[in-house]
Amino acid sequence: MEKYTAIKEKASKYKSLLDAVDSYRAQWESKLKKFIIKESKAILTATGIDADVDSESTVHGLEAITIKLGMRKSGIYQKMDNGEKKAIWKDYGSLIFGQLFNGKVQVWMTYPILEGLMEPRQPKMIGIYAPPEFNGELVLSNIEFFLNELIAWEDYDDDDPSDKPKNAIGFGTGMTADQL
Repeated sequence: MEKYTAIKEKASKYKSLLDAVDSYRAQWESKLKKFIIKESKAILTATGIDADVDSESTVHGLEAITIKLGMRKSGIYQKMDNGEKKAIWKDYGSLIFGQLFNGKVQVWMTYPILEGLMEPRQPKMIGIYAPPEFNGELVLSNIEFFLNELIAWEDYDDDDPSDKPKNAIGFGTGMTADQL
């Protein structure tokens, strides 16, 4: 048994990972970025969802593709002292496919926010994928996850309250007249 067998295996794995990072970055440049943009636009067109798909490259090697649902007047207005109404704007959220330091792609989202009325919710990480994992179904499933989160945000209510009243009295409680 050789003295350096274990460390040689780790060194080999490390060099293999460095080669993978270079390969992932090359795949992003040569085809993956274009593929994600094309698939995203096709899904948005098929669903009729109005969004901008942008490639952001402030830092080469840490680029991102952002699907922005935009910002519009929310329909909520603040009454001003002079009697005028000030529109409250709503940012409808974004889905981001962004390169990581290791060449993999992290998918995350931002939630809608009413400007000036609420604190932004923390962005949600959806997944991290190596470029060879990408296909049409993966892009579709991430957009579907994003839409499910937006549906839950927009349809917020208390249909299933977590804290039920402790003293249930009244119609539909199952209590008889003797129990009241």
